[in-house]
Amino acid sequence: MEQLAAMIAEGEIETVILAGCDMQGRLFGKRVPGEYFLEEGKDGIGVTAANLAWDIERNLDLEQFELTNWHKGFHDVFLVPDPNAVRLYPWCEKTAFVMCDICAEDGSLVEVAPRTILKRQVERARKMGFEPFTASELEFFIFKETPESAQEKGYNNLVPLFNYIGDYSIYMNTNNDWFFNYVRNNLKKAGILVEAQKGEWGYGQMEINLRYADALEMADRHAIYKNGLKEMAVQKGLLATFMAKYANHDSGNGMHVHCSFWDVEKRQNVFWSAEEKYNLSAVARHFLGGLLTWINEFFLFCAPYVNSYKRFVTGSFAPTNVTWGFDHRCVALRVAGHGKSRRIEFRAPGADANPYLAKAALIAAGLQGIVNRTEPEIPPVIDQDGYKVEGARRLPANLVEAIELFKESQVVREAFGDAVVKHYLTNARNELSEYFRVVTDWEKKRYFEQI
Repeated sequence: MEQLAAMIAEGEIETVILAGCDMQGRLFGKRVPGEYFLEEGKDGIGVTAANLAWDIERNLDLEQFELTNWHKGFHDVFLVPDPNAVRLYPWCEKTAFVMCDICAEDGSLVEVAPRTILKRQVERARKMGFEPFTASELEFFIFKETPESAQEKGYNNLVPLFNYIGDYSIYMNTNNDWFFNYVRNNLKKAGILVEAQKGEWGYGQMEINLRYADALEMADRHAIYKNGLKEMAVQKGLLATFMAKYANHDSGNGMHVHCSFWDVEKRQNVFWSAEEKYNLSAVARHFLGGLLTWINEFFLFCAPYVNSYKRFVTGSFAPTNVTWGFDHRCVALRVAGHGKSRRIEFRAPGADANPYLAKAALIAAGLQGIVNRTEPEIPPVIDQDGYKVEGARRLPANLVEAIELFKESQVVREAFGDAVVKHYLTNARNELSEYFRVVTDWEKKRYFEQI
């Protein structure tokens, strides 16, 4: 904060963005002049609680939430700056960014806010002596389109940035580095460190991997990177989407989350053991056992939309069942790395998932396994097709299944509390209601003449 104040005083920063994260993982908030931020904004700024109530199209005429509704007048909540979450926003001139917690008028954290939910799981882990670290790998498509041209086309027949599969291609990366170099450099200036960038399997699809950090910092970086990449694309005459499955003919967008637990005092990775089988410590085995046992119950936070489930296709590198293995890319939980880099990669979430909620789900399920000393319920997948493992439970096939599992789970309620469960069930039911009331192009093509 002191450095930001100095930069404002010297004219290097003129605007400060105060932002929180909504249920959909999007940034919302206000831009304020630097001088106002130092006078008033640093203590918090009011925003409507509708930001934690409306759906992805900002529709409020749906099933109402207890937090806020028409009867309560969509009262204010407050974006309170986190002094440890201040950074430059270099793709906007003379602009700084402050991630905020969402608080009530009395200063208490709003229980159902995504950042609050993750913070409380991190606190649970710390009380047990663990610091969760995570890293995000996020896939997206880039098109030679503008928001206006894509809307005019009805999001059909969009022109990709490159019209061939460029997975791992250096040639393709070089040809498009005029844009991605701009992205990488700006992310670096914002304190969002990129580990690697690569082409992906889809037409115009890319992946940027972020360097690991503690779970809350990584979720902040993830949310800003996702928002920033879309903004930078528009600045350069392009359009990006993180939709889980944007077209039948192309691949889906995944969000692979790498996770390791470190001893708070010793600052050592506790997932690695040189002596135990598979070099997996008891903590790692129990964490893995918790994920295998309960991740389906938390899955609503990993695949929150109707579209999310269209990504889970056999042979697509997106998992379809609850499996694990070593350096195996067809399972849900991939054990990777050695020594201090030992980690568990959760490959099921889509790029559409809220980073705070997906990471909270991962940590909560793993902590349950550690508390219960849960051993993995199935052996690792070795020299076998991960899509054809006998006896493996499948991941939820659709949003309806995920809602039911989330609703009935005592483990989810113990981890998050009744208020969080009720709030996100309302949100998920609203998503389903909106889907079922709309007549789709698929329905017209299938039924119009044939019935």
